[in-house]
Amino acid sequence: MAFALYYFKDKTVEVGKTSWISPIDQQQCPKIITECPNLEDEDGWIEVKWDVKGRKKSSGQTFFPSKVLMFDDNYSDLCKKRQKFINGEDIWQEAPKRKSKPNSKWKDFEEEDHEGQTKKKMKKATAPEKDSANQMIEELKKKLAKKINSENAVSNSNEESSDEEQLPRNWSVAQQKLKKLQRENKSLKEAHVKDILDAMRELPAVVTQLKDVVERITNQQPLSTTSVEPPVSLPISPQVVPDHNDMVPLLPGYDVKVPSQKLKSVHTTSSALYIGDLAVLVYGRETLANSSLTGRQSGAHKNVESKPQLDNTKLDAILAYAQAKFPDTTMQDVRRIIRKKCNNLSYSKQLDEKS
Repeated sequence: MAFALYYFKDKTVEVGKTSWISPIDQQQCPKIITECPNLEDEDGWIEVKWDVKGRKKSSGQTFFPSKVLMFDDNYSDLCKKRQKFINGEDIWQEAPKRKSKPNSKWKDFEEEDHEGQTKKKMKKATAPEKDSANQMIEELKKKLAKKINSENAVSNSNEESSDEEQLPRNWSVAQQKLKKLQRENKSLKEAHVKDILDAMRELPAVVTQLKDVVERITNQQPLSTTSVEPPVSLPISPQVVPDHNDMVPLLPGYDVKVPSQKLKSVHTTSSALYIGDLAVLVYGRETLANSSLTGRQSGAHKNVESKPQLDNTKLDAILAYAQAKFPDTTMQDVRRIIRKKCNNLSYSKQLDEKS
């Protein structure tokens, strides 16, 4: 069969080619349909690629869920049956075909009389069938009218239900959004892997710096002379502007000085909080918000201009100080905490500028 009569989920009935049915559904769809399928059942729906004006979208192939009402090779006949179905008629009930009447010239009077009597009997016999067909049509009309009224009432009371009915026709949009999310997820993973590789490349240099720090500490006075005292009862957050009259070296051998009173007031509840506040004390909030740990451009944000790199001398001093105070914390952890502090302060600064 070249054409089919389709019933869509939005209750529209259209005539189209059978080649528009998806290849999988073409194999499973019955070739002969003798009665109306159950239009309320969720099973039995097939996908049809519709390319008639008003249904085709601008990009990609669009499939819509549909049920096949009838197959035929004659397009005009299907269009007529489509109108009959919309009017509530039973298009599957075929009218009895008339038999060809033989030539009466070669039949005698008795045969003609017998044929007339047979014709009358056939009319009487087909009368009840016609009544039953009309009754079936009336019942079908009532069912369709009842279904339309109930669905209109539900759509008026709950707008979300109408949105759900449109979901099957938005499959292509959902697929495009899914592909976009997958691409973003892939780019984020690649950026994360790049950060790990960058950190691994920096690891030998960090180890060399750590050895240098250990040698300096070993050759000079013990670290206990500059150990951090326990926190006071009311700790004070470090400020950006230091007191130059009370500056002490953060570690021996490093030209990095900080206010002694503010160094004593840094929180010691956890290593992450302590290292973050120590970075603020050494660099200042403004410097951290406008700088990055490596100075390289982020792989996840290639369109954003890279920020200047933090001062390596101060960074080495913070790494050595944190290693001495928290032996269980690795250098990679310290760098991660400082990177996170820079990101948080940069984000807070952007919010302040917007407000």
